[in-house]
Amino acid sequence: MSDNNQKTTRYQLRHAAGLYWLLDTRQPGVPYREPLPVNEVGARIWKLMEQGLDREQIVRKICEEYRVDSDTARQDIVWFQKQLERQGIER
Repeated sequence: MSDNNQKTTRYQLRHAAGLYWLLDTRQPGVPYREPLPVNEVGARIWKLMEQGLDREQIVRKICEEYRVDSDTARQDIVWFQKQLERQGIER
């Protein structure tokens, strides 16, 4: 299994209680890392990242799908990726 596939299967995106949750399926349990709640756009960004798209490809997709300008999409994507880094989530 490639490194990218291992990262993809480590973190699972789930939808429950009206939110999306990013779960670390390989955490040791202590200390417990709670699932990261993400909104619909964050979930879409995550799915595009899983597909291996680079930042500019994701920007184009988000612009098309949510009808936002490229600067707004890029800022949202950068912010989301920084949140993942702060949580220790590798992508």
